Amino acid sequence: MDRGILDKIARTRYGAIENVNSNLVDWREVEGQKGNYIKVLALDTSRHRVDFLFRQDPHAEFAKHNHRCLAIAYTLGGLWGYREGAELHFPGTFSYEPPGSIHTPYSTADGMFLYGSFQGDSDVMLDILDEDDKVIDQLKLNFFAQYYDGK
Repeated sequence: MDRGILDKIARTRYGAIENVNSNLVDWREVEGQKGNYIKVLALDTSRHRVDFLFRQDPHAEFAKHNHRCLAIAYTLGGLWGYREGAELHFPGTFSYEPPGSIHTPYSTADGMFLYGSFQGDSDVMLDILDEDDKVIDQLKLNFFAQYYDGK
């Protein structure tokens, strides 16, 4: 069966529409976050938005952070949670995280795989926090741009 041009090309565009075959986009390890990987699907700097696939190796953790944007996560695989909460997320669970949400995502022995979307009012998406909740770094849209292979 012919599945069209997206079967062979990672991204197509016509007008403002961008289509992505995520199977042809490489996983990239997130700088400074061992065991955390990202595929940036779409990056819209004018609307302060990034959409991505994210995965963690088994028992990996992402730095504690404060969302400066709305964050949406839909779990596609694995089992994961926040160090600050009791619930675990499994395939089919949805997480809505408004600005001001602070947490430390981690994966269980199953690892994790999710679709995520950050949508903000500025280019600042996350404040990375130390153990005293002091801001030690910020992840802005240009951070995600380094993982985006679209033109």
